[in-house]
Amino acid sequence: MISATKPFVKFHRYDQELVSDIQALNSSGYAKDDIWVLKWNPDKNHSNQRDNYYKFSTHVESAVGDIDSKAQYFNNGGKELRSKLEHLGLTKDEASALVRELEESDYTCLLVVRDLKDNIIKMSD
Repeated sequence: MISATKPFVKFHRYDQELVSDIQALNSSGYAKDDIWVLKWNPDKNHSNQRDNYYKFSTHVESAVGDIDSKAQYFNNGGKELRSKLEHLGLTKDEASALVRELEESDYTCLLVVRDLKDNIIKMSD
């Protein structure tokens, strides 16, 4: 377990808003090791549903900037994302609920921040 407190989690698309949030965190003193981008990759899921394939193959995401130099980056399927969220401090049920919501929404990644203080980034869209 990395931290005694629950990490902050925000649903995101892999786009310029994500890059802006990461830059705001970096400017506020957060290190790369405190920021995680967990990108859901349906191609790495064993249960690759057709609508998920459609969502990812037809919508080009436009993240600008070198995210992996500013945050930890993890790109994997649902089972691995759940395991990573648990490793970052969430319970098994919390991790499963977040991954399920990610799979069912039009978001494509999660921004996870250890020990988020103040209002550095917007809490929700």
